[in-house]
Amino acid sequence: MITNFDIRNLFEQAFGIGRGKPFDSSQVKLPSVTEAGEFEQPEITDEEGTEFVNMRNVVKAFTPAGQQLFMPMKLGGVLLPNEPSVSIVGVKRIVKTALVGSKRKGNVKELVAVDDYQVTIRGIALNYESTKVYPEDIVKSIHDLYLKDERLKVESALTNLLGIYSLVIERVTIPEMIGVQHAQAYELQCVSDEDFVIEIG
Repeated sequence: MITNFDIRNLFEQAFGIGRGKPFDSSQVKLPSVTEAGEFEQPEITDEEGTEFVNMRNVVKAFTPAGQQLFMPMKLGGVLLPNEPSVSIVGVKRIVKTALVGSKRKGNVKELVAVDDYQVTIRGIALNYESTKVYPEDIVKSIHDLYLKDERLKVESALTNLLGIYSLVIERVTIPEMIGVQHAQAYELQCVSDEDFVIEIG
């Protein structure tokens, strides 16, 4: 099993942007096991943010080397590999009206609508067994998600914290990975989706 790979270097090579250091799982208070075999959750302090921590505990994932991922993500029931980077953009549609002759500076703003969130997911699929074998199965499972013509349930502490529970994939990008055989970068550009209730009166 390969344990000495540099995910930050692969990420920068594929996307041209840096990435933070991997999560240090030694800083996490892991639950202890009681004599009855049940998990005893550690006490959470206010500074840890209980809502976020609780959401993060819904999806737990580890690397093959046993390192816990800080914020794993499941999309359409598929655990995305190696803790992908997630970027979320929200935009409001606002009509601005200038007041002619007014001494007041600026415009009158009227909120028309709130657009869907734009969610970009970037990650690296890795073959942990061999540096000479392409991660074919992982790439295929990500592509299969893109081919689904439906919204996909998303499970992630960050998206769920912002009230995003479903995504529709608009675009998939599989960038080149020159000189690397066992890794493949991927990028999913998604929009949020939610249920609407239509009242007929």
